[in-house]
Amino acid sequence: MIFGRHSVLKRGCSTWDPAQVPQAEFQSRLDGVRDGMARQKLDALVIYGDNYSFADICYLTNYFPKVRGGIAVVPREGAISLLLNIGSRDVPFAKTLTWVEDVRASNQVGADGAKLLKEKGFAKARVGLMDSGNGFPLPQLEEMKEALPSVSWQVCDSMIAPQRLVKTERELGAMREAGHLLSDICDGARAFVKQGRKEYEVIADLDRLARDKGAEDIRILAGDKRMNPPSFKQSATLNHHWSVYLAVQHERYWVEAGRTFILSNDAQLQAAYQKAQEIVVQMAAQLKPGDAVAAIDETARHALGEFYSTASVYGFANGIGLNQWEAPFLNEDDAREVGAASVGADTLTANMTLALRVTFETEGKIVLFGDSFEVTADGARSLLRA
Repeated sequence: MIFGRHSVLKRGCSTWDPAQVPQAEFQSRLDGVRDGMARQKLDALVIYGDNYSFADICYLTNYFPKVRGGIAVVPREGAISLLLNIGSRDVPFAKTLTWVEDVRASNQVGADGAKLLKEKGFAKARVGLMDSGNGFPLPQLEEMKEALPSVSWQVCDSMIAPQRLVKTERELGAMREAGHLLSDICDGARAFVKQGRKEYEVIADLDRLARDKGAEDIRILAGDKRMNPPSFKQSATLNHHWSVYLAVQHERYWVEAGRTFILSNDAQLQAAYQKAQEIVVQMAAQLKPGDAVAAIDETARHALGEFYSTASVYGFANGIGLNQWEAPFLNEDDAREVGAASVGADTLTANMTLALRVTFETEGKIVLFGDSFEVTADGARSLLRA
């Protein structure tokens, strides 16, 4: 799989546009989760999220932590509460990002989480715990459990995953907006990806361009021989070509793309990049409702031939949405690599969203092309060009 170094602090544009994703959207999601809670006979659900793994808590509340983490307490009936590891002065801003009215600050989420559960009458209840990113700090988690000795805890890490697998029209609209933003970044990059410039200069320009256009967060990998995360030590000078992987988060949703900028008249490089684009087109042709997810990998294997084994190191496809890597996955190994419980689905369904990419080496030079797609009744549609 292809991984970009994640931010310690999300420092991009953080807003909520209720016109794009209204409260009614979240009520529908909440109803679905509460149906699952009823089936498992849960009285309440505790969902942990942080600035690295926020998808589950965000799916229900629209809130995503910009630093550290927090929990949502979801009763089977009644109002949701958010307990966030922020200062009290940050609560008014946090409320602008969510429809949840009860937002509280805490520097001891475990201890205060236990108090909140007691306050809501769940001291002797059956409570689900959702921490699909395994980010809940162990001392805080143990503190919460020790303060609630009569609670029956149930692990529910995968409860929301089936709901998130197929996107609603509101979600697709948000992802198309993210795709338009990423398309603008890819187009704008041509102005400063030039021979003779330092890698760190170009990466800084990419980051600034993304922030200026309203990205909440960005991941970058780049290089001419291998894909590297940003570093001030990347003082190499751009020469014949430069490959870059970009993923941006906008209105909570991720999209990704890969581009190779040919900066010379190297016919072999140009042919390799053309091949990468053609293979992605062939893979995208497999994105039809009812088709097997595994067909994407089979197409890549057939088209890449001898390049398949090295290209597979970067992964060919995965679902994308509130998580940069989510179901459906091509295989169990890809799912385990990102901590997912399963591939999620063996068969494609309309309104799933996937990122496709082809990355391979030719004569020691790396070439990359990628795009993000939605599955429609008529086949694949690029989120960057929708």
